[in-house]
Amino acid sequence: MDTILNTNFSNIKDHYIYFGNLGPDELQYKSGMFYGLALHPQFDRDIFHDAKNEMPFHDNSVKWFQSQDVFEHIPYECIATIFNDIYRCLSFGGIFRLSLPDYHSSLLRNRSVYDSNGKILCDLAMGGRVSSDMVGPIKVSWAGSEGDAHLWFPTYAKLARLILSSNLRKCTTIMVHHAWFDAHDYVCEAFDQSIMPVMLTPPGDMRSDGKPISLVVDFIK
Repeated sequence: MDTILNTNFSNIKDHYIYFGNLGPDELQYKSGMFYGLALHPQFDRDIFHDAKNEMPFHDNSVKWFQSQDVFEHIPYECIATIFNDIYRCLSFGGIFRLSLPDYHSSLLRNRSVYDSNGKILCDLAMGGRVSSDMVGPIKVSWAGSEGDAHLWFPTYAKLARLILSSNLRKCTTIMVHHAWFDAHDYVCEAFDQSIMPVMLTPPGDMRSDGKPISLVVDFIK
């Protein structure tokens, strides 16, 4: 399929924005309501965009945003600026649904490598690699192409710091649907997934016996 490279951005308010490639198998694609913002466009409703750059949308013009397992592939220090731009573009009363892998989940922690202080170095299932020459410290690298690996490892505390450092803190409502608050306590509440479903959540994903494996938060401007 031809990718969308010359979309009329002035009309984007009639549609909704999905961060990442939006393929025909995605429910957001099938609804006909979403465009995907992708560094490497592949499908007919993908728009070329580097998430580290400002989006080509007017202020307060986009009703719904969704980011599903995307921002952990972008350096942590860039995320607050991206959040600021989402807030700028989000319409009043609009919703931004964010989901990220939750690294307080035992499912994700069990496949990760740690340093001597318990800090996660990499996720082996998501492109992380470690090596050692038996002299210096462990070396961390990433397999695959740009955007394949997890570059940071989200937790509720890390996400809270990002929110407080960005304009998303100004949202009228912030609803935490799924999250581990630490290694023991969590919230896992049902939420409306009819338009912006989140794949890596129970009951669709039961790899953690119905406990959260994703941070899922809604922001309403």
